[in-house]
Amino acid sequence: MAKMTAWLVTLLGVLLVLALIVPATFSGPWFNWVIALAVLVVGVGKLVRNYSPRKK
Repeated sequence: MAKMTAWLVTLLGVLLVLALIVPATFSGPWFNWVIALAVLVVGVGKLVRNYSPRKK
């Protein structure tokens, strides 16, 4: 379940960043970028944590 959540959050972050790249949306407030990048960082962090080799 954790891997699925990580993939969903990462996908959501990528979609948010791509939506902000469209020129028509550059007029939006700067915190839209902060939210999108924060979601993307959380998702990538979860993916790294879930797929990194575990020390036993």
